Amino acid sequence: MTVSFRVLRFVMVLLLVAYVVSGVFIVRQDEKAFVLMFGKVAGLGAERVKGPGIHWTFPRPISDIVRVKSEQVQAVESATFAFAATDPMQLAAPGKEGYSLTGDANLMHSRWVLRYQIADPEAYLFRVRDNRAVLLRELDHAVTKSSGRFAIDRALRTDIEAFRGAVAEEVTQRCQALGLGVQIVGVELQVVAPPRAVADAFNEVVAAEQERSEKISAARGYASRAVNEAHGQAAKLLAEGEAYQRRTVSEVSADADYFNKVYTEYVKNPDVIARTLLQDTLRRTLAGVENKFILPDDATGKQELRLLLNREQQSPWTVKKPEAPPN
Repeated sequence: MTVSFRVLRFVMVLLLVAYVVSGVFIVRQDEKAFVLMFGKVAGLGAERVKGPGIHWTFPRPISDIVRVKSEQVQAVESATFAFAATDPMQLAAPGKEGYSLTGDANLMHSRWVLRYQIADPEAYLFRVRDNRAVLLRELDHAVTKSSGRFAIDRALRTDIEAFRGAVAEEVTQRCQALGLGVQIVGVELQVVAPPRAVADAFNEVVAAEQERSEKISAARGYASRAVNEAHGQAAKLLAEGEAYQRRTVSEVSADADYFNKVYTEYVKNPDVIARTLLQDTLRRTLAGVENKFILPDDATGKQELRLLLNREQQSPWTVKKPEAPPN
């Protein structure tokens, strides 16, 4: 009997040690944990949240461990407004297709993904029973509300990013107001499309607008090139005109100075200056003439000098008249 009691006490001690040791638990790096003692969170302040490491608490049924992936980015996907049929050629089934109503009273299909991270683990675990369901509901609410602010053309093509941003802003505000303890990382618009019954009409509109944009771009490019060429030609003409002006003014000034000097000498000695000018004129004239002819005069016995003067060069600024078209 004594040996039996000793063995029983030893076994009880082992069971007690095993029970105490079973209260040891490990929290991983991407987790946060809470100890529920008799159904309530144990600890005060920062001690309520157990960070990564080894911890101990009373084993079950006294305490229970609740873990949450606080460092992991999680996602919920909404197919509420997506096509019901998997075959893209199959038309919408009345009453089964999901869609949202745009601001100009058109139908639009879309598929969304909300990505979030747990910012307040205690609020996330204990404030709402099913956080993912609430997040999905708020995402659908944001899509429905934001769709009514956009015309279908903006939501489908021209302002897709603004539409996605409006949904993200709306769902972020709602989650903060509800205190879900999550931080919205991003909202993705995976698919957006018109109803398949009118998809061809939308595609034709898109093709027409693309063609219009291409033609407008080509016209603007041509206009830009034409303006640049016109500016270049205008600058060239202005530069040539200014150069011609300076050259002409310089020549006139030089002639005026020469005339003043000659006139002063002419007043003093008119005959001498007149003969000098005549000889200078003849010399310059003969130097510039290509053909010279000396003809004898039989009646007087003298010789006559005849010159074939060159045609006067046309000014570069003379405007030529356009040639008449052939008959």
